Amino acid sequence: MATSATFTTTHLSTFRTILDDWNENKLKAGATKGFLVPLAELQQSPPNKDALKDVVVAFRTRPPLPNEAADKFHVDADAKDAPVDEEGQVPVVEYCPGITLTSAEPGVFVAHVPGMKWSGPTLTHKSYEADLAFGPDIDNEEVYQRTVVANDMLSLVLSGGVGCILAYGQTGSGKTFTMESIEHRVARDLFEHARVVGKRLLLAQGADSAAETGDIFEFNVTFLELLGKHASDLLESTEEVDERGNPVRTEISVREDKVGNVRPNLISTAVRTSAELEELINKALSHRRTSATLRNATSSRSHAMLTISIKNTLLPYADEGQLILVDLAGSERHEDSKDHDKQRMEEARDNNKSLMNLKECVRAKAKMAAEDGFVHIPWRSNKLTMLLKPIFDIESRQPSKAMIIAHVSPHIQDSVHSYAALFYYILLCNANSRTNTLSYAAPFKTVPPKPRGPAPYDAEDPRTWDHSKTVEWLTAQFTKAALKRRQADYNVKAKAAQLAGKKLKPLEPPAPGTLDIGVDVLVICPPGSTAKNLGMLYTPQFVERCLAARAGKLWEVDALKNVAVDVAGNLFYLILTAKTRKRKEIMKSRKKLFVEDTYGEAPRKLTEYDEEEFLEAQIFYGTDWQKIIMAAHRKCKEEGNDWEKEYSKTTDEMMEKFRAHKATEREEKAAEGETEVSHDD
Repeated sequence: MATSATFTTTHLSTFRTILDDWNENKLKAGATKGFLVPLAELQQSPPNKDALKDVVVAFRTRPPLPNEAADKFHVDADAKDAPVDEEGQVPVVEYCPGITLTSAEPGVFVAHVPGMKWSGPTLTHKSYEADLAFGPDIDNEEVYQRTVVANDMLSLVLSGGVGCILAYGQTGSGKTFTMESIEHRVARDLFEHARVVGKRLLLAQGADSAAETGDIFEFNVTFLELLGKHASDLLESTEEVDERGNPVRTEISVREDKVGNVRPNLISTAVRTSAELEELINKALSHRRTSATLRNATSSRSHAMLTISIKNTLLPYADEGQLILVDLAGSERHEDSKDHDKQRMEEARDNNKSLMNLKECVRAKAKMAAEDGFVHIPWRSNKLTMLLKPIFDIESRQPSKAMIIAHVSPHIQDSVHSYAALFYYILLCNANSRTNTLSYAAPFKTVPPKPRGPAPYDAEDPRTWDHSKTVEWLTAQFTKAALKRRQADYNVKAKAAQLAGKKLKPLEPPAPGTLDIGVDVLVICPPGSTAKNLGMLYTPQFVERCLAARAGKLWEVDALKNVAVDVAGNLFYLILTAKTRKRKEIMKSRKKLFVEDTYGEAPRKLTEYDEEEFLEAQIFYGTDWQKIIMAAHRKCKEEGNDWEKEYSKTTDEMMEKFRAHKATEREEKAAEGETEVSHDD
């Protein structure tokens, strides 16, 4: 049986003794596993297997603060077994760990959950696994390096992809501290990283490295706050405040537009330097709504979403990259929230509903990465997941990666909060329901898809093409573009000749093997490479390859970039179509649901009376219709007759009376009509 924080504090000495015995056995079993690569060597090491995942999960716990246990947790002085010192006073509560790190990579946390059995207090040790786990001695810089940097999130978003980092956890567990540090470190590194990528792209198209600065990206920032069901702009300036002192802002609608994009009407601010982005973040965070709880004096009561949109000016028609940083609202157990007012309860309940929807979406996305079949991602079910559509929309062509950092409190009094199975009902005043940080986050963890051998060749699926087929397709794409360019040049010359009073000969098809397509296809797709490998490239990387493969004078740099973007789009479309084809086949082959399949056939079939007449009769009888049917059913049951026959007989009698009534009405109307005609005559 799970226990309250007060009960745990009252029996803390017993739990501490049990925990000491567990730790002693743990030491005998072996030392704690650390990270696979030391922090100093992280930059030089190759990407780990987690870099291939769509969803990466990390656990983190913070160190206890000075006097935190004594300030937050209290002994039940009225309990029979309440601890007392030599003077008969309740002793000061001291810190006792509720979380133990047993492996950093892969990450393993053990939650020590207090309970009560007939024999007395007991501890249950529940183990949870993630991709990474950060203990209380890990600082923010290492967390940033091992999550954002090690998974190459900045390169992903600078290459037109979507990266999302979410911080989840109990209020007071340190998630806002982590997320704000990540936001400031992103501001520190993003622009320098962008200049490096920009220089490399400029060099690929023949620019002078000494003259180019690499400033080819444009950055725009929005900062949204979602409080319950209400969204607002954290960058909006306002002087009006509510009764709690929080600023009152205009509510922002969150919905899809006509083409399916979710773009709230937020203030978008262009930033050019790290200092400008830092200032913007600080300004927005100062506007975020907070409120005191039993666990945190300044608990975040809302989801805060920082979105950095990145546009490559060299590729104006390519998809914009997005980096989405989300500090989710703090979750609370019943003990923390029972004193909330009605408004706070409703806001917290909506927040936790959105967390439930988020969990379902992330789990579905992780499942989709590991399976070939159709997986439904219910991102439309909540405003929070709608705002995260770029990482959940299976129709999107942009590569994406989601990072979940789940935070848990270090105190044993909060272990129930860290492990228990439910969180959806926590603010519905159900004392038996608790948030589950580790159980919430652990199912997100998936492994890369298992190898299933080579897929059979499919002419419509580029993922099954070999090198020769890929070269053939690329050659056909650039040949088509070259012929179009050749025709356009001829049309210009023909127009000029016509103005001069001349006429050019018709353009003849080029001789086989003589058409210059302007690129060396083997540079784009070297031996050993296939369409599947090209499909894993970001659009700017594919364009970079095409620029490096430029040959002859057919294409200017800008023209070749546009052609390369078109070819990449065609390839990605074929891959996307192949991925969704199976899903569409499943949807088309689904059996239609008929009423009879679920509820069975009606007691009688309407062969003599059509449905419209039958419904008209029911309206005519009103409530008497059901009364007559029920009376007939009782009589049938008493006499033991066949109800189907009795039902037919009863409805036939009522329908005959209804038809007779309709016939009388028609006769009366006809008589009235004849009378009127005679009177007129």
